[in-house]
Amino acid sequence: MPAPISLSNLRILIHPHYSINIILSVSYLLLKQLLPGSLSAYIFLNDAITTQDTQVLLLLATIITIRGRKALTWLHYIDNVCKYSKMANCLLFYREDSYVLLIFYIIVCLLHFLFFPPPEPSGKTNIFHYRANNLDNEIRADPRLMWLVCFYAPWSPPCQNFSSVFVDLSTRFGDLKTFKFVKFDVNRYPTEATKFKIDTSTFSKQLPSVVLFQDGKEVKRRPQIDIKGRVLDSQRLLTADYLIDEFGLAELYTKEANKIKTNTKKQQ
Repeated sequence: MPAPISLSNLRILIHPHYSINIILSVSYLLLKQLLPGSLSAYIFLNDAITTQDTQVLLLLATIITIRGRKALTWLHYIDNVCKYSKMANCLLFYREDSYVLLIFYIIVCLLHFLFFPPPEPSGKTNIFHYRANNLDNEIRADPRLMWLVCFYAPWSPPCQNFSSVFVDLSTRFGDLKTFKFVKFDVNRYPTEATKFKIDTSTFSKQLPSVVLFQDGKEVKRRPQIDIKGRVLDSQRLLTADYLIDEFGLAELYTKEANKIKTNTKKQQ
């Protein structure tokens, strides 16, 4: 279950991605409850909530309860709720023989997915978006630097959900000059991505991939892959706490901070 939220953070729900998503997720119930009786009878076989409707809604609640535990953040949790609610709506429209409305509903959902993706986290961050085909050379150029690189694709829902997690990590550990937090768009630079053994296909289970580089070499990555590039731990959630523990970010940060202080004292 995602961490608790503050009321101030709820303002992001005004964004079209979330506001439209929420409306779409409850559209079936809204139409049944708000439409005039004559119009509702024209669209639906039953103009009231039926036993079958209740059964589908109970199944939806069960799925949300089970799948909700895999949410990375509370916004990811809301996206999951909306996703399964829209699937339930399609089933409910189909069972009511409202085929025209079902097709229209699916088209609207697709348009929403294409034109209203989740918003990028706003405000100042310590993330550098690397936009060039020489990331490999850049990492090896200065072995004194540590790099935590997020390989992502803008079209990938898991990458969209992970975006706020990476911002959280960069905010907590990315204020040192020798510790770089970088995002790399594999969709824009697929050739460079292959150098890091990142699968950029539509059905890739490697996106997003977070890779730690020290002394110009890869030290660790999550999710892990074998020598053939197959994902070994696809079921592990890339939460902030998990990555902090796996990469030892707190320890690395402390070590680098102490090293900088020591070098500063020597120079003085």
